[in-house]
Amino acid sequence: MGIAAVVMLLLMMKGAPFLLGLFAGLFVGIGLPHIIVGKMIKRRIAKFNANFPDAIELMVRGLRSGLPITETLGIVSSEIGGPVGLEFRSVSDKMKIGRTMEAALQETADRLGTPEFQFFVITLAIQRETGGNLAETLSNLADVLRKRAQMKLKIRAMSSESKASAYIVGALPFIVFGLVYMMNPDYMGGFFVDQRLIVAGLGALCWMGIGVFIMAKMVNFEI
Repeated sequence: MGIAAVVMLLLMMKGAPFLLGLFAGLFVGIGLPHIIVGKMIKRRIAKFNANFPDAIELMVRGLRSGLPITETLGIVSSEIGGPVGLEFRSVSDKMKIGRTMEAALQETADRLGTPEFQFFVITLAIQRETGGNLAETLSNLADVLRKRAQMKLKIRAMSSESKASAYIVGALPFIVFGLVYMMNPDYMGGFFVDQRLIVAGLGALCWMGIGVFIMAKMVNFEI
């Protein structure tokens, strides 16, 4: 709300109409925090997924040496840094106060929302029901997760050209508008005061947003 109010006041001080300032302020006030928090979440999830196979391999070595699964969870929480260690430490703390391992892991999986950790939880649940060599199962899971990460990197490299084109096409109208406004403010100033130009500009932004959304979906692949 503070960001929206500041943006609205700044635009109105520059001579923009009230409705334009209000909608622009709401757009920036809602969108900017959402984008920043979303990028922080993605960065943390990416760091978690990068170190998660190493944590599973550490658990495999502990299981093969004869340690129980609960002890290996504690080892991971103390030996692996970053988000992986924090999440496993949270699981260990919940187990110390009486929560079952399955419940603690499922709560963490629901909070993270990553397929990689959900695979891990499902693997442990199936092994407890059917039995078998847990160390070998977790070793295969770590190999699968590494191959998933490699496939994601390949897809990112193959789609980088299309993403760059989408960024350029999406940013070009704003760059041209800014350059023309800098050279001739009176010519482009009508978009801030003329109601017809404001409606036309908002309509163009909506259509551009639809195009950018479609291009983003075309280069977004699920693994």
